[in-house]
Amino acid sequence: MRKRLLLLRHGQALHNPRAEARRAAGCSFDEFLHTMKEDDALDADLTPLGRQQAAAACNSVDGGAASLGIELIVASSLSRAIETAALAFPEAAAAGRDRFISLDCLCERSGWLLSAVGFDLLTETDECWTEELEEEAACAQRGYEALLWVARRPESTIAVVAHGGIFHYLLSQHSKVSADAPTAARFGNAELRACTLCWKDEAAGTLRLEADESVQPSAMSGV
Repeated sequence: MRKRLLLLRHGQALHNPRAEARRAAGCSFDEFLHTMKEDDALDADLTPLGRQQAAAACNSVDGGAASLGIELIVASSLSRAIETAALAFPEAAAAGRDRFISLDCLCERSGWLLSAVGFDLLTETDECWTEELEEEAACAQRGYEALLWVARRPESTIAVVAHGGIFHYLLSQHSKVSADAPTAARFGNAELRACTLCWKDEAAGTLRLEADESVQPSAMSGV
């Protein structure tokens, strides 16, 4: 098995601007989280800038998004990821519902922040969300389950649209996932990266991701 993955973080969302500005200024991770908490919103939507970022995500690709040959889009079920996918890959997104799939296991690290909960997942008896922040290992495991699902799909070129946290824990901390440094680095808003996915040991369920230099990553704070 050898696939080409296009990994894309969503564009700027409503809970991001102040927190990301403070992080860029050198604040602690706890202060970063608490700033997002102050600006928290249920299933946080993209900002106007975030929509511009998403629409421009493939601007550096020769021939644009249509030239990437995407056969399947897999997105987190949170609205900011779904909208980013539709704006970044319009041709692929219009190919039909069986070619644009959302997975709950690609949602952002859950708990504490309502921005990690989608309207369609929240009910009066919801037990998926708690005041406690999800353990990093549990978040990484959800990402791994999604990556296994992608690995077993028949398509050879797949776009995966998700969140900075789950990408980080999956690519940097899961024992069954090996990613090179360019692939595992923290994602910026609407940052697109291409990589190859292959089995390291299929029987053991271990996977390897390596950067594909045909698409140059470019995080965007603006457009």
